[in-house]
Amino acid sequence: MDQLFYGFDTTVYTFFWQFQNSVTIAIADICQHLGDTTAYIIYFVISLLLCFPKKTRKCGVAMVTAFFVAFLLVNVLIKPGVGRQRPYVTLQNTPFWETYETHWINAGSNYEDDLSFPSGHTSLNFAAFTALAAVLIKDKKKWAWLLLIIPVIVGITRIIRCVHYPSDVAGGMLIGIFAGLTGFVVATRMLPALSDKFNHSK
Repeated sequence: MDQLFYGFDTTVYTFFWQFQNSVTIAIADICQHLGDTTAYIIYFVISLLLCFPKKTRKCGVAMVTAFFVAFLLVNVLIKPGVGRQRPYVTLQNTPFWETYETHWINAGSNYEDDLSFPSGHTSLNFAAFTALAAVLIKDKKKWAWLLLIIPVIVGITRIIRCVHYPSDVAGGMLIGIFAGLTGFVVATRMLPALSDKFNHSK
């Protein structure tokens, strides 16, 4: 996988590293907390709470479903199945290493002990905000697409901090969008159908 996406990863790295500076690194340091264990718990608790009021139930169900789908795909199936190591491990014997190492040191990033593909931070945030935005847009809140700016920023900062390959981020984005849209379908189609069936059975 590293060889397959080597050209893509190094090209995207080179592009985004143009924007690596004290400001973007500071933003990246903040964004790294939007995909850790605490963020998972906070996002999940919020989505569960949204499931109770009827007015926000679709949003809550969409997000809960998206979290389950993203977690299953990323943490249970794909990461262990692919087994890709982080770039600071696998790039060491490539011509790109010196360039990477310079930006890695500049970013001040720490070693992360889990596997690299796909990016969990990116998939979590795309799952959550795709599900939420899709439900809100269906409810005529056209501004909701702006919520997707958050996962885009999170994904870019994972590249700027040098802790993921760009292809890891792209994979996390696609999985997150898929999970979010799955949550949207469950909340807007399956949930109303189950509610109607339950009401008719009374």
